[in-house]
Amino acid sequence: MQGLLERFPDHQTAFLNVAQGILVNKPTLAHTVLGSCVSVTFFAPRQGLSAIFHALLPRAADYRLHSPGDTPYKFVDMAIRTLVARMARRGVACSEIECKVFGGASALFAEEISVGRKNVETAFATLSDLGLRVAASNVGGMAGRKIVFSTSTGEIFVRMLNNGAAK
Repeated sequence: MQGLLERFPDHQTAFLNVAQGILVNKPTLAHTVLGSCVSVTFFAPRQGLSAIFHALLPRAADYRLHSPGDTPYKFVDMAIRTLVARMARRGVACSEIECKVFGGASALFAEEISVGRKNVETAFATLSDLGLRVAASNVGGMAGRKIVFSTSTGEIFVRMLNNGAAK
């Protein structure tokens, strides 16, 4: 992170925990650590807006005991829809948003459909349903990731993790 802070000296930093999301209009280095969770970044350079979330579970409708409106960034589908709606209210059309998808590791029970895989599938399906294009992704596998998103450039920096240690 130190090298990125030197490369982007005018950026503030924001760490996203599980079930958090942000929409920003100022230079920010947003970072998080993902295992089976998924993050999607949204970059609209013409409007100077960017967004990212860190979601734990795929679809809000699958968890009826929970009120998804209380934590819109806990679920991949709701997080995507929430941030797209927030951007739309600021005048950003879906055609102007560049999206990138990260996370969804499946460290345990790889032979079954894991939460990580469901999170990734839900992300791509929801983005497609909304007509959003995915410019890049780094998903799946057995290892977690640390990601850093530069909201001013749309760049993502990914470091693969192995049992908590950088590879």
